[in-house]
Amino acid sequence: MTKAAFGTILLFGAGHAAMAQNMVVRSTGPSASSYPAGKKMANDAKISLKAQDQVTILTPSGTRVLKGPGNYSLAQGGGSASSASGRLSSFINNRGSSRARTGAVRSAVSAAVETPSNPNLWFLDVTKGGKFCVADPDALVVWRPDYTGSATASIVEPKNGNVTEIAWRKGSALKAWPKDVLPVVDGANYRLLGSSVQQSVEVNFIVLGSEPADLDDAAAMLIENGCDGQLDLLVETVNANSGDPADQG
Repeated sequence: MTKAAFGTILLFGAGHAAMAQNMVVRSTGPSASSYPAGKKMANDAKISLKAQDQVTILTPSGTRVLKGPGNYSLAQGGGSASSASGRLSSFINNRGSSRARTGAVRSAVSAAVETPSNPNLWFLDVTKGGKFCVADPDALVVWRPDYTGSATASIVEPKNGNVTEIAWRKGSALKAWPKDVLPVVDGANYRLLGSSVQQSVEVNFIVLGSEPADLDDAAAMLIENGCDGQLDLLVETVNANSGDPADQG
């Protein structure tokens, strides 16, 4: 599938095809084994939770956080499918090294008051470590939350200790990953230390075998590969757009 086709699916199929099913993305408590992350559920599925249970489900209209004890039906629940899915499609599809070279970020203009959230699922946050799923190795972008001034980041190769530096201009949040020097390959490990970050983080690249065809696939791939930071970001972004409170028994 080409990038253009992928973008078309997300942008024009968002209301109906983007999220075809309900999927568990987080689950804690006594019933966690009954509702593991990645489990897909029908629209009329019944969910029974015990005390201390909490299950987060990605749905066509956003996310639902169910808290026990209580009994729930996925047939009930509000939210606007077109609004939530439309925003999420932009969040997933908006990537590319050309934007990183210019450092152009529309949201950067008004974000001086509060720390912004990572605007894209595939941007590598210089402050976050762990497994990182890469959808397009040729267009990996490094993002920094604090772009009020100029900054640098050191990328260290753990095996040989070689250091490569990247630099952001004042007001720029994006920088293309130096792929010509540091290959973006499956299993590669790098340590990152930003000049405005207190401690370094270690990142382990997981290069996806194919680009996700829709939002179901994107969530499932993150869960399957253990890219928890990106999964958290996806859930938080959907929550911010849906504004729906948690369902509580």
